[in-house]
Amino acid sequence: MGFNSGPNEVRIVGGPISFYEKYQCTNLYVERSFGGGANSLTITNDSTTDTVFVSFDGAIIEAELYASESITLNVAGRNSLYVCGIAGGDNVRIWAW
Repeated sequence: MGFNSGPNEVRIVGGPISFYEKYQCTNLYVERSFGGGANSLTITNDSTTDTVFVSFDGAIIEAELYASESITLNVAGRNSLYVCGIAGGDNVRIWAW
């Protein structure tokens, strides 16, 4: 789902689930499942040194979060995302709704 991948329906309202997780990153992509479809995601990089990558398929980078950054993504019914850190070992927090 890159910038020029064409129009997709995006709902800016909450989805049928409410999910929160504090996750310790590794240096490999790991899938984090929400347990249902979410329309909005917030990812916060709690590291003071490590960069975190976010992907929906474990290959294509959707977001790059530098130390102490966060991002909110409006998505259409995503069930999971993949996260990895360059060094690994630091926490990210994930909210999905």
